[in-house]
Amino acid sequence: MKPKPVKYKDTKTESPLIVQDINVITSEIGAFEAKTHLSSILEKVAAGQTFLITKRGKPVAELRPIAQEPKSRTIGQWAGRGWIADDFDAPLEDFKEYME
Repeated sequence: MKPKPVKYKDTKTESPLIVQDINVITSEIGAFEAKTHLSSILEKVAAGQTFLITKRGKPVAELRPIAQEPKSRTIGQWAGRGWIADDFDAPLEDFKEYME
């Protein structure tokens, strides 16, 4: 049985946290309260917290951080996908008179 989330407005410090089955930290917050404190809630979401938004006690939405893809590069990931012409560094026809 999952623990019941504590409402956001019932606390005096940071928003209440509960751990659900999938190890996601979630706080329950009413729609009006979410609208009123949106900027502070977005800061907490950016830090990794998830909010369950309710309307009249029924869950209607979940606000969670966007999953970020790692910014890593693999050496050689573009190998064989491009080519350089043999005359790449040869002078252009239009500029031959300047090269002499």
